[in-house]
Amino acid sequence: ITELSLLDLRMSATRTFENESFILKYLPAGTKRITARGDYRVTAGYRLTPGVSLALENGTTVARFPNPEILSVELIELRFLDERDGWANRIKPEDRSALLNELRQQMRQEAEKSGLLEKSDTALQDRLRELLGTPDIRIERPPEPAP
Repeated sequence: ITELSLLDLRMSATRTFENESFILKYLPAGTKRITARGDYRVTAGYRLTPGVSLALENGTTVARFPNPEILSVELIELRFLDERDGWANRIKPEDRSALLNELRQQMRQEAEKSGLLEKSDTALQDRLRELLGTPDIRIERPPEPAP
Protein backbone atom coordinates (compact mmCIF):
# COMPACT_ATOMS: atom_id res chain seq x y z
CA ILE A 1 0.00 0.00 0.00
CA THR A 2 1.53 3.30 -1.05
CA GLU A 3 -1.42 5.66 -0.64
CA LEU A 4 -4.14 6.25 1.90
CA SER A 5 -7.08 7.94 0.22
CA LEU A 6 -9.43 9.55 2.72
CA LEU A 7 -11.55 11.98 0.71
CA ASP A 8 -13.08 11.56 -2.70
CA LEU A 9 -14.99 14.53 -4.15
CA ARG A 10 -16.55 15.51 -7.43
CA MET A 11 -15.53 19.03 -8.48
CA SER A 12 -15.95 21.13 -11.62
CA ALA A 13 -13.89 23.78 -13.38
CA THR A 14 -14.42 25.94 -16.46
CA ARG A 15 -11.62 27.31 -18.60
CA THR A 16 -11.35 29.39 -21.77
CA PHE A 17 -8.56 29.29 -24.34
CA GLU A 18 -8.36 32.28 -26.66
CA ASN A 19 -5.82 33.14 -29.34
CA GLU A 20 -5.68 36.02 -31.80
CA SER A 21 -3.30 35.77 -34.73
CA PHE A 22 -2.14 37.90 -37.62
CA ILE A 23 -0.96 37.25 -41.14
CA LEU A 24 2.31 39.03 -41.89
CA LYS A 25 1.99 40.93 -38.56
CA TYR A 26 -0.61 43.37 -39.93
CA LEU A 27 -3.67 41.51 -41.26
CA PRO A 28 -5.85 40.05 -38.46
CA ALA A 29 -6.57 36.34 -39.00
CA GLY A 30 -9.28 36.33 -36.35
CA THR A 31 -9.59 35.07 -32.83
CA LYS A 32 -10.17 31.42 -32.00
CA ARG A 33 -11.84 30.61 -28.72
CA ILE A 34 -12.69 27.41 -26.85
CA THR A 35 -14.53 27.22 -23.53
CA ALA A 36 -14.76 23.87 -21.76
CA ARG A 37 -16.14 22.59 -18.49
CA GLY A 38 -14.68 19.53 -16.85
CA ASP A 39 -16.12 17.42 -14.05
CA TYR A 40 -13.40 15.76 -12.03
CA ARG A 41 -13.00 13.16 -9.32
CA VAL A 42 -10.49 14.57 -6.84
CA THR A 43 -8.90 12.28 -4.27
CA ALA A 44 -7.00 13.56 -1.22
CA GLY A 45 -5.02 11.72 1.41
CA TYR A 46 -1.48 10.57 2.11
CA ARG A 47 1.41 9.03 0.21
CA LEU A 48 2.67 6.42 2.63
CA THR A 49 6.42 6.83 2.77
CA PRO A 50 8.91 5.09 5.05
CA GLY A 51 8.54 6.46 8.56
CA VAL A 52 4.74 6.33 8.75
CA SER A 53 3.91 4.88 12.15
CA LEU A 54 1.51 4.61 15.06
CA ALA A 55 2.87 4.60 18.59
CA LEU A 56 1.60 4.98 22.14
CA GLU A 57 3.51 7.69 24.03
CA ASN A 58 2.50 8.57 27.60
CA GLY A 59 -1.05 7.33 27.04
CA THR A 60 -1.53 9.29 23.80
CA THR A 61 -1.60 7.68 20.38
CA VAL A 62 0.88 9.40 18.08
CA ALA A 63 0.43 8.98 14.33
CA ARG A 64 3.42 9.98 12.22
CA PHE A 65 2.19 10.79 8.74
CA PRO A 66 3.45 13.00 5.89
CA ASN A 67 1.54 16.13 4.92
CA PRO A 68 -1.76 15.41 3.15
CA GLU A 69 -1.85 16.00 -0.59
CA ILE A 70 -4.06 15.76 -3.64
CA LEU A 71 -3.51 12.18 -4.81
CA SER A 72 -5.38 12.31 -8.10
CA VAL A 73 -7.44 14.54 -10.36
CA GLU A 74 -9.37 12.37 -12.83
CA LEU A 75 -11.52 13.72 -15.62
CA ILE A 76 -15.04 12.26 -15.49
CA GLU A 77 -16.82 14.35 -18.11
CA LEU A 78 -15.79 17.11 -20.49
CA ARG A 79 -18.16 19.48 -22.24
CA PHE A 80 -17.17 22.11 -24.78
CA LEU A 81 -19.41 25.08 -24.08
CA ASP A 82 -18.17 27.35 -26.87
CA GLU A 83 -15.96 26.90 -29.93
CA ARG A 84 -15.25 29.66 -32.43
CA ASP A 85 -12.69 29.75 -35.20
CA GLY A 86 -11.15 32.91 -36.56
CA TRP A 87 -11.55 33.31 -40.32
CA ALA A 88 -7.95 32.14 -40.88
CA ASN A 89 -7.13 31.05 -37.35
CA ARG A 90 -8.65 27.58 -36.85
CA ILE A 91 -8.88 25.54 -33.65
CA LYS A 92 -6.33 22.71 -33.71
CA PRO A 93 -6.02 19.52 -31.65
CA GLU A 94 -3.06 21.10 -29.84
CA ASP A 95 -5.36 23.92 -28.69
CA ARG A 96 -7.79 21.43 -27.15
CA SER A 97 -4.90 19.55 -25.53
CA ALA A 98 -3.51 22.77 -24.02
CA LEU A 99 -6.97 23.65 -22.70
CA LEU A 100 -7.35 20.22 -21.07
CA ASN A 101 -3.93 20.52 -19.40
CA GLU A 102 -4.80 24.00 -18.06
CA LEU A 103 -8.20 22.77 -16.87
CA ARG A 104 -6.66 19.86 -14.96
CA GLN A 105 -4.04 22.13 -13.36
CA GLN A 106 -6.76 24.63 -12.41
CA MET A 107 -8.79 21.83 -10.80
CA ARG A 108 -5.77 20.68 -8.76
CA GLN A 109 -5.13 24.26 -7.54
CA GLU A 110 -8.79 24.80 -6.65
CA ALA A 111 -8.86 21.51 -4.75
CA GLU A 112 -5.78 22.54 -2.73
CA LYS A 113 -7.31 25.95 -1.93
CA SER A 114 -10.68 24.45 -0.97
CA GLY A 115 -9.57 23.17 2.44
CA LEU A 116 -9.56 19.56 1.24
CA LEU A 117 -6.10 18.92 2.70
CA GLU A 118 -7.12 20.13 6.14
CA LYS A 119 -10.21 17.91 5.96
CA SER A 120 -7.89 14.97 5.25
CA ASP A 121 -6.19 15.46 8.62
CA THR A 122 -9.55 15.60 10.38
CA ALA A 123 -10.71 12.47 8.55
CA LEU A 124 -7.48 10.68 9.51
CA GLN A 125 -7.94 11.53 13.18
CA ASP A 126 -11.59 10.42 13.09
CA ARG A 127 -10.75 7.10 11.43
CA LEU A 128 -7.92 6.38 13.84
CA ARG A 129 -10.22 7.18 16.81
CA GLU A 130 -12.77 4.70 15.44
CA LEU A 131 -10.22 1.98 14.70
CA LEU A 132 -8.23 2.29 17.90
CA GLY A 133 -11.08 3.24 20.23
CA THR A 134 -9.15 6.07 21.84
CA PRO A 135 -10.06 9.78 21.95
CA ASP A 136 -6.47 11.07 22.25
CA ILE A 137 -4.68 11.04 18.92
CA ARG A 138 -1.90 13.39 17.88
CA ILE A 139 -0.64 13.64 14.31
CA GLU A 140 3.01 14.49 13.86
CA ARG A 141 4.81 15.38 10.65
CA PRO A 142 8.31 14.25 9.75
CA PRO A 143 10.89 17.03 9.92
CA GLU A 144 11.36 18.97 6.69
CA PRO A 145 14.66 18.15 4.97
CA ALA A 146 17.28 20.86 5.23
CA PRO A 147 17.75 22.90 2.03
